[in-house]
This record gives sequence, structure tokens and C-alpha cells, in this order.
Amino acid sequence: MKIKILCLVSIIFLTIPVLAHENVKNDTVKQRMQLMTVIKDNMATIGRMARGVDPFTQESAEKAKQTLLNAAADIENKFKLSETDPLSESSPAIWENWEDFVDKADDFSFMIEGLETASAKSLSAGLGNIGQSCGSCHKSFRIKK
Repeated sequence: MKIKILCLVSIIFLTIPVLAHENVKNDTVKQRMQLMTVIKDNMATIGRMARGVDPFTQESAEKAKQTLLNAAADIENKFKLSETDPLSESSPAIWENWEDFVDKADDFSFMIEGLETASAKSLSAGLGNIGQSCGSCHKSFRIKK
């Protein structure tokens, strides 16, 4: 019974971001949200392996790292245009402080590049710095909805 409830709750929480993206009218904003979802999903993959929730495989860790590097390289491009949507979580501060935003995106990329994927322990060791990088950007440039 607990497993059924857990599965139902998981389905609900996994569906909410998809539905939120479907209601976004501005395509540029939708692409940004999709990019952030890719980052969130791959950080979750690495986090689950680092905590031992999911079995560690170097192949999965390296794949998630590469996906994160590709996403990080796309952040500046996806946010370059100052476009909005009522469902957007992007703060106008992004475009008011563009250089700081780009610096924070570059920092995220740097932290991902340094992530060692040899073991769950090495993943765990790198997550703190990556999390701080994400938090720094979100604190400055994300509107909580």
C-alpha cells in the first residue's frame, strides 16, 4: 500500500512541472524552463547516486555530467532575450545585472567541469560546491512562485 501511495505522489509531483510548462505562452520562456528542468533532473540523478538511493554507475554519472555541461553552456543563450511570461520564475534582475548573471552561469559550468564521476563518494564531494553555485544564482535571479 505504501508503495502505491509513493508512486501516486511521485507521478503527481513529476507532472506538475510539465503542466506548468504547457501553460507558458512565450516560447523563449518555455525553452528556459525546459533547460532548468534538464539541469534539475540531472542534478537529481547525480544526487541519488551520491546518496546511494540509486546504484552508482560511472557511465550514468558521466552522462549526467555531460548533459549538465551542455545545459550550462546554453544558459547565456537561453536567457539573452529579456522576455517574460506570467508563469516565468526569471527575475528582471537577470537583465539588469547581466554580467553577474553570466558570471554565475560560468561558475556553475566550472563547478560541473570539476565534478569527479569515478565513484559515488566523488560525486558526493562535488555536490556541495555545485549546490552553492545553483543557490547563489537562484537567490539573486529567481522569483519563487
